[in-house]
Amino acid sequence: MHIAYYLSVLLLLTVGAHAQIKTSGIKTHYPAAPSSGNLVYNAHNEHNYTAQYNRTFIPADTYQGGNAGVVSVNAVDGEGKAYLASGNHLAAGEEYHYYGAGGVYSSGGIARQRAPQVLDPAAEFVNKTRSQMASGICYTEVATSTLVRDKTVIPAGNGTSSDKSKIQICCEGYVRNPHVYSRCDPVCLDDCPNGICTAPNTCVCIPGNVRNHEDKCISTCPIGCGNGVCDDQNQCVCKSGYTLDPATRQFCVPHCDKPCEYGKCVAPNKCDCFDGYRLTAGGVCEPKCDNCENGRCTAPGLCTCDKGYSKVDGACEPVCTLGCERGRCVGPDVCACSQGFELDRTGTRCVPHCDQPCLNGVCDGANSCACNPGYVLDPVQKNICQPHCAQGCPNGYCTSPNFCVCKPGYRKSGIKGRQTCIAV
Repeated sequence: MHIAYYLSVLLLLTVGAHAQIKTSGIKTHYPAAPSSGNLVYNAHNEHNYTAQYNRTFIPADTYQGGNAGVVSVNAVDGEGKAYLASGNHLAAGEEYHYYGAGGVYSSGGIARQRAPQVLDPAAEFVNKTRSQMASGICYTEVATSTLVRDKTVIPAGNGTSSDKSKIQICCEGYVRNPHVYSRCDPVCLDDCPNGICTAPNTCVCIPGNVRNHEDKCISTCPIGCGNGVCDDQNQCVCKSGYTLDPATRQFCVPHCDKPCEYGKCVAPNKCDCFDGYRLTAGGVCEPKCDNCENGRCTAPGLCTCDKGYSKVDGACEPVCTLGCERGRCVGPDVCACSQGFELDRTGTRCVPHCDQPCLNGVCDGANSCACNPGYVLDPVQKNICQPHCAQGCPNGYCTSPNFCVCKPGYRKSGIKGRQTCIAV
């Protein structure tokens, strides 16, 4: 098997590994192979090829040197080698000799520098974008013993303890590149058509494509002029109910006459509200709260109470600044008194209520009188407090606490305070 064949396979695998990009329609253009008599090389350490002498020359997979327009060469074709006129480096304009099988001189020529590799704009964009992407490599710790064959001699690991070692793994949202094992590539579920996957489920559109309202990369006018027509100036003219995308002005998006705040305009004058919002009868999106009586829903699930109300167990309840003893606060500084009580003259406190006034006493509950000192409640008329004489008042009347008025034909006798009514 020829050495050149193995080197060809190795070169193709190497190039293929470095060119693994999830895009379509991107091509790298190489200049045509030179005419016979010139050994083509690249002064920027890139893989190279020559086509001459009715056979193909394949430079070694790895160059040495190659700075400032000078490159080291070790080219083989399976039958012989290309030798330089002097040393191991070849510069533009320098002579080289080729010796065929058995060391027989075959040909020679003058080297010239290969034209630089030409990339189309899409390929240049991809190369630049990939160079700025995160590596996607994370680290984890495993037992060092799992990494060595000889379990009797286990070296100290580089982890947080001597028996642990750090190993590289792909971060969440990344997978191992099947061609370059040391590289982790981001994963996008829709495979990023017309774009490049720069991070997990994050696509960046390649030149000539723009992101539409469905978050997809689509070609620009005329191919991508959905909901419109492409005029003779290669511009999109939108149908009724649609307008040009304000960011790119390359494609048509639905138009809503009222701004679709907290939502997305998905069809002409139709808003699709974000999670946590609801569509009102007026066609606008407002935040949604499960219970916001006596308040305003200012954000999804967030109720701001009106003035005079405060949060109690997640609900807006009225506040009575003076309290509401013997009643219930039913509005800001408004009390509804319990049964048997009524608002006082100020309208702020609940006081006991009696249907009839309490004579010689005060109302202390629902139709209940509390007598003043020296008085007792009449056993029949519950709203009247009668004067009380401790010694009783025989032959007379108790008209005030411990004071008797004698009946006609009787007079008071005895010490003041212990007087009794005796017959005249």
